Formats: sequence, C-alpha cells, structure tokens
Amino acid sequence: MVALLSAGAVMFAGGGAHANVPAEPAASSVTSAPAPEISPEVEAYLDTLSAEDRAEFVATMLPATTTLTYGEQRPANAAAVASLNAANARGLTVSPRATGCWTARANGSAKAPAGNTLYTYYHVGHWCASGSTVTSAKIQERGGETSTPGWRWGGAIAGSSGVVGNQGRSYSQVSFILKVGLWDVQNPTPCVRVNGLYNAAASTSSTCGIY
Repeated sequence: MVALLSAGAVMFAGGGAHANVPAEPAASSVTSAPAPEISPEVEAYLDTLSAEDRAEFVATMLPATTTLTYGEQRPANAAAVASLNAANARGLTVSPRATGCWTARANGSAKAPAGNTLYTYYHVGHWCASGSTVTSAKIQERGGETSTPGWRWGGAIAGSSGVVGNQGRSYSQVSFILKVGLWDVQNPTPCVRVNGLYNAAASTSSTCGIY
C-alpha cells in the first residue's frame, strides 16, 4: 500500500516592495495524515501484473505525497493598495490593521514515490477586512491540471467560504481520476483552504471545509 500524505499549514504574509509585488513564498510543508485506501479496482489491477510491472506502476502512477506551497498574494481593491502603501511607507510588509480586500493563492501537487508529479491544483481565496475585523470571504478562483497519461482532471467538486473566528476562509475540494484500460480505478479528492486575516496575512492548509 502506498501512503498518501496531506499538506500541513503554510503561513504567508501580505505586502511587498509595492502594490503589485506578492510576498516572498513560504517554505513548502509536507506532513503525514490518514491515508485513503488504494481502491479495490487498483488492487485488482495490480494482481494482474508481474512483480516488475507492479513495482513500476506503484512507483510512478500512484500518489505518495501531496504538497501545498504558497503561490501569490495581492491587494484586490484600492483600499488594500492604499493600506499596503501606508505600511510600506512605515517600513512594514504587513499593516497591523490592513483595511481592504486581498487574495491569496495556494498550490497543491501530488507526486508518485519515484518523484514524478502526477497532478497539480490551486485555490485562490478572497477576503475583506476593516480595521481589526474580517468582513467577508469568497472563492476567487480554482482549478487543476495533469499531463500524466492515465490521469485526468475531474473538476472542482465542493467548496465554500465565510468568516469564521475573524478569518476570511474559503476552500475547494477537487477531483482527479486514474483510468486503466476502460475503467476508472482511483479517484483522489484533495482539499485546499486559504485563511485570510484582518492584517492581510494568510495561511493555507488541506482542510476540507471552513470550520
């Protein structure tokens, strides 16, 4: 059985040299999580293979790790640009009270044990804040792709947004499908969430849901 790892939280801060420059990326984070079972269909297919072909299929075609990384974070309206410029004028990258609306992007990718990337996906969260209060949140954009033969993009299958604990949270759950011959044999459905804070900072995790 191949263990499937889920990404842990990644923090990143708003700001930059000027309004159109995102913050520097934070380090990638990979942490272990309960792994879904390999589907009975995959197990049945593996039983038809020679030991050599089985090992190659497991090593190159099944996800072993999932990584979330920082993508980009930007001011989304004039108030946020003004707040960011005011912070920069004071030598800060994040204003203590960053009025305005912001977006942050998180990227996910799954790799096989051999190290080849099987598929990638992303979620862009949008939130607004006034002073020390987050006022709204929504999904700005989401998507995914794969160029690995046998795998295909199954689309976004779930998602929601809202203000929870003074954070503007939004998440997406996406689907990828592995086909062998005429049959779909594996269907991972990873999640990615962005949590926007009142001071324009944000974090991301693999949590399915906003609570």
